[in-house]
Amino acid sequence: MRVLVTGVGGFVGPPTVAALLAAGHEVHGTVRRPPAPIRRAALGPEVVLHTVDLIDGAATARVVAAVAPDAVVHLAGFSSPAAAENDVAEAYRGNLGTMLAVLGAVRAHAPRARLLAVTSGHVYGLLDPPGAPVGEDAPLRPLSVYDATKAAADLAAAQWGRAYGLDVVRARPFNHTGPGQEAAFVCSAIARQIAFAEAGGARAVRVGNVDAVRDFLDVRDVAAAYVALLAHGRTGEAYNVCRGEGTSVSEVIAVLRTHARIPVPIRSDPALRRPQDVPRFVGDPAKIARDTGWRATTPLEDTLGALLDDWRARGAGA
Repeated sequence: MRVLVTGVGGFVGPPTVAALLAAGHEVHGTVRRPPAPIRRAALGPEVVLHTVDLIDGAATARVVAAVAPDAVVHLAGFSSPAAAENDVAEAYRGNLGTMLAVLGAVRAHAPRARLLAVTSGHVYGLLDPPGAPVGEDAPLRPLSVYDATKAAADLAAAQWGRAYGLDVVRARPFNHTGPGQEAAFVCSAIARQIAFAEAGGARAVRVGNVDAVRDFLDVRDVAAAYVALLAHGRTGEAYNVCRGEGTSVSEVIAVLRTHARIPVPIRSDPALRRPQDVPRFVGDPAKIARDTGWRATTPLEDTLGALLDDWRARGAGA
């Protein structure tokens, strides 16, 4: 199967490419600009890259027409909740705008292709009841700008599938981490600071809300879920991609400190707390397990150890 992966140069791109290649698929990818050599090498020589700004609907359509994919995995988008609060218009462009461009291109030039529309577990937003594991039938009640942009993209994908007979499957990944993640995300931010301290930098690690509980999983497990959904997801359905277990930020810190080479003090910084947040956010993975057989299998301890090693290799000042 020929698969087009949008946003292939991002955090989830290389693991998704690796999983697709391992399953025997031909992979094409889109990037906004040619990637740096190290990033290009991470994708592998088999991947054919197409440079395009997905906001440009006509340019996106030309790429889809040229590739003629059997499936599209739409990863491209605006990924930082904090940055979304600072640039609302760009967040909607990056999440809803690119989704609409890809939907339009698929409808026009690959109407029989399966489209895996990747949004986010954050579409659920404000949970009711609070803290209960959330299933796909929960209402979308976005709380932050980021939540709302992802919910809008999710609804658009569902509507286009129903209205135009497209083979759309939606994936709602929960908090994922692992090697290669930017420091804008909590696990990676903590790992980077520990690696920096080990290298002789500031010893104290600054954190926000250590009591927040999230459903953390390994990015490589997420990539495996996307491949499973391409093969076995049901048209028109949405699927949580999650572990189904809650881990607090304080527990993440405790695990990372066991991997640290020096003692690392922790400092709470109120400035790092998000104004829109929920205390506990855990998903229910029963549906994806039932329909595809996928489950998260990588222990979080292994993921966090690999993440810290990655920051040591990158240089903590990166």
